[in-house]
Order: sequence, then structure tokens, then C-alpha cells
Amino acid sequence: MPSSRRVKKVSLTKATKKTSEHKQNLVENVKKGLKQYKTAIVFEYRNLTNNPLKQMREDLKPNSKIFIGKNKVMQVALGKDEEKQAGKNTYLLSQHLKGQTGLLLTNQDVDKLQAYLSQFDSQEFAQPGLISPETIILKSGLETFSKFQHTMDPYLRQLGLNTKLMNQQIVLNEDFKVCEAGKPISVEQGKILRLLNIKLGKLEITPKFMLNLKNGSFKKVQ
Repeated sequence: MPSSRRVKKVSLTKATKKTSEHKQNLVENVKKGLKQYKTAIVFEYRNLTNNPLKQMREDLKPNSKIFIGKNKVMQVALGKDEEKQAGKNTYLLSQHLKGQTGLLLTNQDVDKLQAYLSQFDSQEFAQPGLISPETIILKSGLETFSKFQHTMDPYLRQLGLNTKLMNQQIVLNEDFKVCEAGKPISVEQGKILRLLNIKLGKLEITPKFMLNLKNGSFKKVQ
């Protein structure tokens, strides 16, 4: 008889408690930060991946802190209206935490901070769904896959490439457009770019709204 498998039971109560604690910690950390920093900024982000975000956080320490989490939870921390605001006019920021946005608290000079954000450069492999910043076209012939083992040929064809083997070398039979500028990258396209070591993903943090936490002055970032 086949041996029985143990079924591991997961307590939904524990999972719910962990999620609730995480949300509460986020609220508390945001509220704590509002008292420690001079300026609060709502920003939009694109191409968010762990390594560039980690690098940015390290670069900005100890003068700034980045919060990226559930927008609704951060709205609670800031206050959704004037009556529930955590600080003077923090509810004005709360209204703009929608979609791919986050919160940046800082004591740094705002102009220097914006210069850093605009110049930040950390290339990563493109994730599926990323809007390609450029068009990549592979030229037909032997050169494109000259460094690949011939055993890779079936896999390349699975990814949609028109290839063949010639004297144990992979030949691309025709020019191939991997991705097109302005269009989202598919799973297959992302795999091809990774094979070719082409990195198109770049973390972009764009400040949108700013609040002076000392006097409550609020403005849209131009």
C-alpha cells in the first residue's frame, strides 16, 4: 500500500494575526517617521525590484526613509481626512497614495534628494509587464548565439526564435525583434533578454507631492 502523506494544517488565525501585525507595524512606523523627519513626499515608482530598492534605501540612510506597502494602510497612518490626520495636512498626502506610489520621509535638502533620484542608475533584468524603453532587434546569422552551446537550440525555438543548427552552431535564420519601445515585455521576451544579458529594467522614483511636516505647507512637485 502507498505510504500516507501527512497533510500540514495551516492556521488561518495565525496567518491573519501576522498580516494584522504587519499592517499595524507599518502604521506605527509611518507615524513615528512623521515626527522624526522634516519633509514627506508621495512618489510614483516604476520597475520596482528588490536589489535597486535596497541600494537606494542604503544610499539615503540615515537622512531618509522609504515606505512602500499597502496604500490603504499608509493612508490610515497619515489620516484619510482632516479630522484623523496624523500631523498638519498629512491627509492631503493620503489622497494621492494610489496605484504604484510610496512615501518618502526625509531630512535631506529636497533639491539634493531630487538630483539623487533623477541620477540613480541600477539596471536589472526586465520583469514581465515592464514597458520596454527601447527596441531590441537580433540580427540573423551566427554571431548572436555564437557563445551558446548547440544544446540550447530547442529552447530558443520554444521561445519563438527561428533558429537551426549548422556545424554544431546556432544560426538565427532571420532578424528577430525581441521587444519594442513603448510596449510591455512578455514572459518569453524577458527570458530571451536574460539569456543575452540585456538589462532594460531601471528603478524610477518620481516625487509627485510634498508636505513640509513642520509648518504643513503642501505642494505639487513640478
